[in-house]
Amino acid sequence: MEDKNQVSTEMGLPLESEPFFEKIKVDKWDKIFAAAYLFLGYVLWKTGQYDSFFNISGFVILYIAVVSLYCFVKGFHIINGEKIFWSIILLGVGIPYGYYSIMPLTQLGMLAVVGAYWTLVMTDALVLDGKTSSWVLLDVWYALIILPFSNFLCQIRVLLQSLFSKTQKRTGAMVLLGIGISLPVLVIILPVLSQADAGFSRMLKSLLGNIFDGGLFLQLCIEIPIMLILSSLMFGTVYGGIYQRNIEKDLCKEHREISGEGLHIIPDVAVYTFAGIIGFTYILFIAFQAKYLFSACAGILPESFTYAEYARQGFFELCGITAFNVLLLLFMNTFTKTITRENKVLSVINIAFSAVTILLLITAMSKLGMYIAAYGFTIKRIQAGVFMIWLFLVLFMIIWHQKRKIPLVRWAVFSGAVLFTLLCILPLEAMLS
Repeated sequence: MEDKNQVSTEMGLPLESEPFFEKIKVDKWDKIFAAAYLFLGYVLWKTGQYDSFFNISGFVILYIAVVSLYCFVKGFHIINGEKIFWSIILLGVGIPYGYYSIMPLTQLGMLAVVGAYWTLVMTDALVLDGKTSSWVLLDVWYALIILPFSNFLCQIRVLLQSLFSKTQKRTGAMVLLGIGISLPVLVIILPVLSQADAGFSRMLKSLLGNIFDGGLFLQLCIEIPIMLILSSLMFGTVYGGIYQRNIEKDLCKEHREISGEGLHIIPDVAVYTFAGIIGFTYILFIAFQAKYLFSACAGILPESFTYAEYARQGFFELCGITAFNVLLLLFMNTFTKTITRENKVLSVINIAFSAVTILLLITAMSKLGMYIAAYGFTIKRIQAGVFMIWLFLVLFMIIWHQKRKIPLVRWAVFSGAVLFTLLCILPLEAMLS
């Protein structure tokens, strides 16, 4: 593997950290796939132009095939549990998009995230032992931003090194010299040949007309740079993953996590104080609003409310608070200095927070249930229900985590990925019609 290079940044943007003409590690497979990624970039560009829904499905399959083959010839094991799981998720999100989608923008964005993350999975470039962990946000940051942009020029550098290697350098230079000499000569002889033969003149005018008047020249001027940009970004990710370029894994060595438990850098007392203030606020809220909050659990509609008004009022706020509490719990378990299994106070806080959050979530689900009972299912109501199911799973994982060591963030990410993929795969519109 190539030595890791430091990422130079200015205003938070990654830059190439070494001179452009300095040689990078290249073998024959890098050269072949650098060229193959040009075609992949062209296909991606065309995917967004014509019959895009069908083409996205085909592009996902092509992308998986190219990356898997590249990793295989570079000596990576392409079959293990982690790689199979994320391959299925990528296929589940990408292939249905070619035929239908109930959330096109969200699904397209998630497809980009999963595709980039999957590339790091296949190249064993995730920061913690090549596995999904509580460093998942850092992995996504590397996959979407750092590797594509910091290794942006790697594709052209690989191609140039293949064209101008020691054995081919002189030949390539002579070819370029020959092209340079021929251009002014063609400018002189083509007009003469056109005057000498009417057929040749018509052919030349037709060719030049198609290029310049027919828009082909302008089209190429637009498509070639876009193709190069897209292919360079994609190749930068996979090449950076294969050679571990601009991936800083020392953070994991300094703050070694155990089974998803995190960085452990915030003092315990600070976390206890924080949890106490937030918890007391929730207790006051529930005490003052108990009758209104829990009437939905008994199927009672408060006076002066319709089903729609009661379901909508406060529903999204409760879901938002629930999601925020889940993040707070993950934050406390990840960053508290004393790890959870050795910190009984934190375990009690986790259970209490989880119980309160489950209570709020049950209230929100009861409101949603009353609304569905009155007006039936819709796509948005199903999406909201699936999101709350995921929150329930995460909360129960947190409670279980107090008794038994589990990879909390890893399981939360896996369960969320599975539920989102099911939303992409299932033909909900047909089922509701």
